[in-house]
Amino acid sequence: MTMRSHRAYAATQRETGVSSARPIDLVVMVYERLLDHLRSAQHQMAEGTDSTEALTKAVDLITTGLEACLDKAQGGEIAENLAVIYDWANREIMLARLRRDPKMLQGVINAMQPLAEAWREHAGLTNDLVEAA
Repeated sequence: MTMRSHRAYAATQRETGVSSARPIDLVVMVYERLLDHLRSAQHQMAEGTDSTEALTKAVDLITTGLEACLDKAQGGEIAENLAVIYDWANREIMLARLRRDPKMLQGVINAMQPLAEAWREHAGLTNDLVEAA
């Protein structure tokens, strides 16, 4: 399978998964993609290559995929705490980008990993997220 075919197949799988997913599954997908982009950016920074796209996608996932969905009226203290975490994560990602410091991204990964696992558990899914290498 060529790289182009693989990407097309992966895109189709994502679209199918999103259209048939429960709302909680969508949150899990956002966390998984977020962690993927953070790890990719971390790897790119460590190699000295451009991590802009991965970091931009990570920030976008936090802003439009996680932060925008918080319902502070119904979610109360939990939603407020998540908002603080998401705000901190966005700032850390931006600082890591400016400083080109992959270690700063590890802090964000370390904070997001338990949240992703908690959402997976809440959704009734297994906790098989890939750990950082």
